[in-house]
Amino acid sequence: MSAMETSPVPHALRLPRARPGVVSPSVLPNPRTPARSDLAAACAALWLLRRGVPRRSKPRASRLSVAARRRELALSFLPGPAFAETEADLEASVAAGADREAGKVRRLLEDPEVKLIRQLQQRAQLLDGRTFRPLQLPSLLQKGSPLYDADVVCVGEIHDSEADHAMQRLLIDALTYALFLELRSSEGVDPSAPRGRTPQNLSAQKLAVGVEYFSRQQQPTLDGLVFDKSPDGPGSSPSKFRRSKWQACDWDRVWAYDWNLYAPLFRFCQLNLNRIVGLNLPLEAVLTVSRGGLDSAPEWLRSQLPPLDLEQLKHRRRFEDMLRMPLEKAVQRMSLPTSSWSPKEELNNMYQAQVLWDEFMANTALRYVSDVGGRLVVLAGANHVWRDAIPDRFEAQARRGGTARRATTIVPWRGSGLPPAGAADYLWQMDGPGGGDELAAELRAQRERLKGKSRVFPAGYI
Repeated sequence: MSAMETSPVPHALRLPRARPGVVSPSVLPNPRTPARSDLAAACAALWLLRRGVPRRSKPRASRLSVAARRRELALSFLPGPAFAETEADLEASVAAGADREAGKVRRLLEDPEVKLIRQLQQRAQLLDGRTFRPLQLPSLLQKGSPLYDADVVCVGEIHDSEADHAMQRLLIDALTYALFLELRSSEGVDPSAPRGRTPQNLSAQKLAVGVEYFSRQQQPTLDGLVFDKSPDGPGSSPSKFRRSKWQACDWDRVWAYDWNLYAPLFRFCQLNLNRIVGLNLPLEAVLTVSRGGLDSAPEWLRSQLPPLDLEQLKHRRRFEDMLRMPLEKAVQRMSLPTSSWSPKEELNNMYQAQVLWDEFMANTALRYVSDVGGRLVVLAGANHVWRDAIPDRFEAQARRGGTARRATTIVPWRGSGLPPAGAADYLWQMDGPGGGDELAAELRAQRERLKGKSRVFPAGYI
């Protein structure tokens, strides 16, 4: 047994033992279950900030014992391998399949179903987040565009929206394809030639996908689930993300949203060799902070956390507004002055937990791009990707470290009005012609049409 496996759990993080017939909220895999206590209510409010998440009608029992949960929390904060340490192994895995992938390039450029995806990407409309001027997605995928040149692109979602997830995949594919064309151009190779470096993950501008759904310490497991292509191995099917013998990510406990909404993303990343980066921290750490605030957390835990910027009043007011009103209305209220507004002290601990999410995910994103380079597309709940959440905190952390990094943000928008200017860099208008809902419906029809048939990636996988 390794030293990590035998590390003691600090006493302050020992979780209460559940009484017979009672599910302790501290050991629930997800606080959206109907259990009730002051802590459970706080947890439920925190999770509702992710927005658009229906409560389950039936509680799902935890599959981990209390002892296992204690061990999981402690191990999650032990120093893990730097991203760069595993990069060489991943490059070897990708290179091994490069020749096979090269043979697909011509078909990819000529296939009519793939051309349909390119047409949808041409039709995709966004709004400039400051001027609200309509923009076509292709115009943003060129050098000099803030979106194309960003180190990190944050794309929001309502977690149970099929259309939001489809638009995320459409954007990832569009950016991946643009990087591929840039790579071929820089090498003087015709895009349709079955030679040259491909897929784009072999270039210095490889694109990875960072997700809120998994934690930082799950990275070795996530790497296996994308890059290990051995027969029936962890990378052989997206179902391995849900449950398998490969140190499973255990989807039904860790995230527990509708699997069918997320499976296409995981299969896309497996086939396109986009590394999936776990951004989050364990839920138990958030519960610790929401229970008693940062000051009550043990020193060993505080030492592992990035500094938290708790002084943004508009961010704080949006947090409090979202506890009592729809997301769009809370965002629109950000334009109101804060001079006569004061935060509710009884929500301080919950707010610290919310900021902890943003700062920690921003910190993981910064660690990744600093260690590996390339581009990182961050997928997270809409409330995490407004400028004052992950993007600004990512840039601020980089400045404190003496580097200049750029994050940009795209938020799906369904409100009748518009958010304050500058709240996001880009808005993906989901309603109307060229809107995300319309494009997602066409992508869904394509997936159904190609299901079970031979197809050319990415057709049928977006």
